[in-house]
Amino acid sequence: MGWLRLIWRALRLSLHLGLGITLTLLICRRDRRTGTYRHNPYVVSWWNDRLLHILQVEVEVVGHRPQAPALLVANHVSWLDVPVIASLAHTSFLSKDEIRAWPVVGWLAATAGTLFIQRGGGQAGAITQAISQRLAADGLVTLFPEGTTTDGSDVRPFFSRLFGSAIDTHTRVIPVGLHYHVAGRLDPLAPFIGDQTLVHNLLGILKRRRSQVRVTFGTAIDTAGMDRKGAAETARHAIRAAIGATPPAQSDTAAAPAAQRLSS
Repeated sequence: MGWLRLIWRALRLSLHLGLGITLTLLICRRDRRTGTYRHNPYVVSWWNDRLLHILQVEVEVVGHRPQAPALLVANHVSWLDVPVIASLAHTSFLSKDEIRAWPVVGWLAATAGTLFIQRGGGQAGAITQAISQRLAADGLVTLFPEGTTTDGSDVRPFFSRLFGSAIDTHTRVIPVGLHYHVAGRLDPLAPFIGDQTLVHNLLGILKRRRSQVRVTFGTAIDTAGMDRKGAAETARHAIRAAIGATPPAQSDTAAAPAAQRLSS
């Protein structure tokens, strides 16, 4: 039964990707001066919502959906994090540059307004400025400040530099807790971690009956008078509380080097 489910969903997923390509070609326009794409955020949210429906990912929302302008910061568990948040909010994302090279998905992400950053490329200043411009234009931008995915049981220390965009533009920071679960326990399949490939993880999602994720939009953080580290830690503690993290938090000195190797 699992293989029949996989084949049926894979067929529907292929058709949905084709629909995404068609809609993008019809609706999106590239600004020749800036090189950026203009897209319809309602279509993007609808497409991601349909994607989750095909994958049978059930989304439970706690709290109020964010209103622009705001910087959303979330813990990072899976590639599913992006469609889950995109289905609920008209937001652009900051993503590692490697995703731009992914077939179809990378192009769709770029046309949806994703900002890409190269590991070790010395782009933090330029990216911070680009985020600030979007926030100043009453936009929503989503970051995953851990710099890598985890199993979802806790939240790694955040890289705080990009929080400067919210402080510079006097923009609220909204913590977003993502908790993938099965019958009340941590989902062992959804996390995109270790040496597994995207295809391997996707096949597991396609084959299972359903996936569940609770999305908690926390109370907005006023960054007035805060420095970057203070804003980052306040958001991290709020997300840990939202996902019910019970193990002791990893110390910055112990966890930061491991995360930096993955995200720089």
